[in-house]
Amino acid sequence: QQALMCFVEHGVPGTTIDMIREATQTSVGSLYHHFGNKDAIVGAVYREGMRDFAMLLKGYLQDLPKGQALSEQDAKDGVKALVFANVDWISQQPLWAQYVFQHRASVVGQAKLNFNADSNMFNSFITNWFAPYIEGGFIKDYPLELLNAFVTGPVHNYARHWLAGRHEVPLSEYREDFAEAAWSAVRSS
Repeated sequence: QQALMCFVEHGVPGTTIDMIREATQTSVGSLYHHFGNKDAIVGAVYREGMRDFAMLLKGYLQDLPKGQALSEQDAKDGVKALVFANVDWISQQPLWAQYVFQHRASVVGQAKLNFNADSNMFNSFITNWFAPYIEGGFIKDYPLELLNAFVTGPVHNYARHWLAGRHEVPLSEYREDFAEAAWSAVRSS
């Protein structure tokens, strides 16, 4: 959290190891021993934020029915859960969300490989969760990246503006509206 605060306040390029050391009250040696370099810290903070979001989403989806007797309502509830997880996480973790939106390109080297591995596992989880609803004809058979764009794209677009102070109405105020719009975009019938 302290490294996150440094990156948000000073930007990734403007944050030094010494700033992180001071904020975390650890030695430079400990930071280098644990992470190796600043790029690894940038990646670790990014990865932790994404893991935090993934855990929230998995919790939302695990509360929904999954099995043989699937329905259109179950599919809609899954789409809404994906939207709600995005809205809720961004609303509850605005600094982390801002960091994730702004610094994806800053994740490089081994940190990028680690994040990509996590991302692949997360995408497999999403694909596997929604597959029965696509196969059952409840959700349009879009490639994952397009399905994701339809479901989370509007939330992320609004969130970027809200986090930057360009929209006054909190993201959470439009939670249901985003969910209904996402469902309208991906439902089969």
